[in-house]
Amino acid sequence: MGYLRSKLEWREALLQAKRLFCLSHPRPDGDAVGALLGIYHTLRAQGKEVLAVLPDPVPQYLRFLPGWEAIAVWSEEAKETLTAAALQADLFICVDFGKWDRIDEALQALIDPARLIWVDHHADSLPLAAQWNFWEPAAAATCELLYETILEPFRPLAMPARLALYTGLITDTGGFRFRSVTPRTLQVAAELIQPPFPLEAVHHYIFQRKKLSTLHLQAHLIQNYLQKLDDLPVLLLPIPARELERFGADWEEVETLPNQILALEGVLLAVVLKEYPEATRISLRSVGDFPCHEVAQHFDKGGGHRNAAGATLYRSLEESLNFTKQLLQEVYASRLLADYRAFLERLALHQLQ
Repeated sequence: MGYLRSKLEWREALLQAKRLFCLSHPRPDGDAVGALLGIYHTLRAQGKEVLAVLPDPVPQYLRFLPGWEAIAVWSEEAKETLTAAALQADLFICVDFGKWDRIDEALQALIDPARLIWVDHHADSLPLAAQWNFWEPAAAATCELLYETILEPFRPLAMPARLALYTGLITDTGGFRFRSVTPRTLQVAAELIQPPFPLEAVHHYIFQRKKLSTLHLQAHLIQNYLQKLDDLPVLLLPIPARELERFGADWEEVETLPNQILALEGVLLAVVLKEYPEATRISLRSVGDFPCHEVAQHFDKGGGHRNAAGATLYRSLEESLNFTKQLLQEVYASRLLADYRAFLERLALHQLQ
């Protein structure tokens, strides 16, 4: 964990700041939204003005979280207002991303690295702040790291903040089943859900609100587009934009497909490719030791975690699919087979003493 200045110095800056501008990444997930709302609720309770900003709207499945509607979206209509707010900010907080190229250049330009607190857990991140960087790739989620660092002086946290941080924790760990989960992760979760806490309601909103139309769409895509890559433990699912139009769906309705495909027998790596007008966006999910974040770096843009990463190719869907197949066959074939054998060996629980 990198601390370029003393703990007392960043704490003093945070305590003294009256106006804060907080930012996370495009296509926000539970960890990004949870981290922003954790900060928002905690620091507003301290009497501070907190502006939380995202490049894209909060996904529908996360709109049960108190305060989600207060998150501003960086859009043409909002740029003037958000720019003015950034110019008045005493302190900036960026969470859950570690590469400036993920952020629109005009939005980047508003962030002053000298007055920035940065909190992130992605393995391939580059420190963004000039002084205060909180980076721990071993953390299971940015929300876990946030709870342990800049929000620590304000614990115990109020219920809205606990709801937000727990949501980030449970979504970024796949329900506490990814290898990133440590005893400390579960200890943090235990502290966040101290009664009274609506645990059943949170799990319901995150995991149990599936639409029948979404199931129909996903079944159609799997039946018609799912491909196995030769004799490798890899499944690929290219998704043409026209199929979403046909079902009247949006991209949020296929967000769970990478993990669903990964759950099939005989799969080490699942790759979903989504056709956008300007590019193809790729989601990679793996089990065991296979490094999704390293694979993602072969694309035009990409990064993430060992078992979950994202990438972008500025090519057509067909070209992107062919590129991905060739990359996995020529560069990673032996690694895929070896890692899958090792993964199966670790599943032999009867060998544990």
